[in-house]
Amino acid sequence: MEGVTKVFPGGVEAVRDLNLAVKRGEQVAIIGPSGAGKTTLLRLLNLTLPPSAGRLWVDGLDSGRLKGRGLRHMRSRIGTVYQQHNLVARLTVVHNVLAGRLGAWSVPRALWSLAFPQELERAVQALEAVAIPEKLAARTDELSGGQQQRVAIARVLVQDPEVILADEPIASVDPAVADDLIRLFVELAHTHNKTLIVNLHAIEFALKYFPRVVGLREGRIVFDTTPARLSPRVLEELYRGEPAPEGSEPTDDPSHLTPCGPLD
Repeated sequence: MEGVTKVFPGGVEAVRDLNLAVKRGEQVAIIGPSGAGKTTLLRLLNLTLPPSAGRLWVDGLDSGRLKGRGLRHMRSRIGTVYQQHNLVARLTVVHNVLAGRLGAWSVPRALWSLAFPQELERAVQALEAVAIPEKLAARTDELSGGQQQRVAIARVLVQDPEVILADEPIASVDPAVADDLIRLFVELAHTHNKTLIVNLHAIEFALKYFPRVVGLREGRIVFDTTPARLSPRVLEELYRGEPAPEGSEPTDDPSHLTPCGPLD
């Protein structure tokens, strides 16, 4: 991202002048208070929103120049897991998982798969990766919130993108399940060599699992650093006006923080 700003109708500026670079295979947590612009940032990164100003490059290509088939192809290389799961509740787990293949299938094959699931082995492998293979034939609305999020992760795995984005993926689950899910994201990204960017409101998981943490407040990047180089004072300032989430308390001098942009 080079000077990326997003303004919505009515003049609402969600993010402004963002400079951010993420290397292939990196694992990055984006933290910040509610309304900081984290969701808008991810929607820019998955190319569902165009920047109002600035430029967004993906693998050396200017996303603003991508149209039609080129844009669809680039989007297929980016998988997103949402807070709301975006699953079809009345369908079985296997159908929701295989929805990750719709971008690669023709319309007739997609329709045929509703009756006779296609690439079944791929779905089974994805569910094994997220540790719920026994739920293959279950109705999705019968699963717990944590299990539904695992289905959403499996759907991204069958899509097989190069980049995985997750927007507050643990907001609706209890802390024990949240810890399991974040660990699962990180392990799967490492095992499958995926770039991983996760929005988190709770910083304890960012500090525990991610080697790089980006702080966002009022639409601006205020730091981009490692957990060991963060201090309680900097985190308190990030969440100024609302209670800071619990987390570890690294003690290094916050003057080492990078105002914006990637680590060297």
